[in-house]
Amino acid sequence: MPILLFTNVHKVMKADTLCRQNGIHCRVLPVPEHISSECGMCLEVEAENTEKCAVVLKENNIQFEIYNMEVL
Repeated sequence: MPILLFTNVHKVMKADTLCRQNGIHCRVLPVPEHISSECGMCLEVEAENTEKCAVVLKENNIQFEIYNMEVL
């Protein structure tokens, strides 16, 4: 499943709220140890919801990076 990385916990929590408000299933998780991140938390989304999630976050000016855990 893809994970989304953010610069701080506030943005993770805001992204989680926005996703849930838009019917996108997601989970807040610790960032895996092998991934470098400024923030210790990330958002996991189902692969089929990644694009919808990205659109919602961009519309709300929330910057993020997407990592595909299956590739790593």
